[in-house]
Amino acid sequence: MKGFVKFILITVVAFFALINYRLFSFEKGFSKTNFEDKSVMEVLETVSNIEKVEYYKKTIKNDDSDYSVYILTADDAYLLDATKDDIDGFKILGVFSDKLNPEKISPIPFYVEIIIGIIILFIPAPKKR
Repeated sequence: MKGFVKFILITVVAFFALINYRLFSFEKGFSKTNFEDKSVMEVLETVSNIEKVEYYKKTIKNDDSDYSVYILTADDAYLLDATKDDIDGFKILGVFSDKLNPEKISPIPFYVEIIIGIIILFIPAPKKR
């Protein structure tokens, strides 16, 4: 039974991490990470349907992109790699439209969630008498 409880707690922490880093949302499901499967017209339609833009600085960096941008549209959610120049470009577009004004978020770092997971794994469970 205690193994099952630990499994549930680890699953909750992992699910929270997915939501925290905008990899999953309740409204749109898993975020898409590229536009490669869309035609030019579909990309333009997606850009015109933007509802919200959020960004955060990555804790684990790859290539030259220091940020992740979460774009919520009427149909889908996208999580894309971005540079500081991309963020500045969104801020300039935000002057013309409040929907395009990026909001900075601060997700809880991965290492905190990993530490919580390790604590859950190694915390002793009370024994039955």
